[in-house]
Amino acid sequence: MTSTADPGRPTLEIELGRARIRLHRPDKRNRIEPLDLEAILEHTASIVSDASIRSVTIEATGSSWCSGYHLGALAAGESPRHGFAEACDAVADLRVPTIAVLGGSVHGGGTDLAMSCDFRIAADQIVLAMPAARIGLQYYATGLQRFVDRIGPAATKRIFLTGETISTAELLRIGYLTEVVSSTELEARIDELSAAIAQLAPGAVSATKAAIDQLAGPDPDLAAVQAGHLASLRSNEHRDAMASLRKRR
Repeated sequence: MTSTADPGRPTLEIELGRARIRLHRPDKRNRIEPLDLEAILEHTASIVSDASIRSVTIEATGSSWCSGYHLGALAAGESPRHGFAEACDAVADLRVPTIAVLGGSVHGGGTDLAMSCDFRIAADQIVLAMPAARIGLQYYATGLQRFVDRIGPAATKRIFLTGETISTAELLRIGYLTEVVSSTELEARIDELSAAIAQLAPGAVSATKAAIDQLAGPDPDLAAVQAGHLASLRSNEHRDAMASLRKRR
């Protein structure tokens, strides 16, 4: 539920195996305040401890999905208890598939919050802009690594070294976006994708996600990935699924 002390604080809703983290500052372009970072970390911890959750969506309303960390707080020299990178890393480390539901544009740190998800499904006509270099910042290490791992160095340089506003079509072309649908179809497509994930064996999904991330990282370990495959062959999930398949036949 939304905090009564701060109704703009991100909230968590869990229903039918789907966890929804919602941003609630549309009048401020859904920027992230210092205490919002704590809320996101609390929500990811709750998701980790709930074995019933099969997928996570991060959602927001308004023309901006997320504009990143509050620059006013940054300019004032406020030191939050938790950093923006820590919140994005926590989302990236979730065992279940995560979906950024981009009904609005992404700016600043919002680009990494979306990148920390496994899928970025966007409504048409959104844009992206990363102004870090404009305000004299080299971006933090785990964020840059996520971009390079997922879309490659050339596309990462296009985003970070130009500060240009990049269109939906170009974001899809360079691989930042997973899929683009019309704004009227976005909610139905997310429901469809969440339902598809929920039909799969959760242990296999989590293990496969971890294996793909491991292989895409800077030090891929094929032996560890193969060990995961062999473990899945001996799992109750696999045995039960095969027994069910034989029964249907």
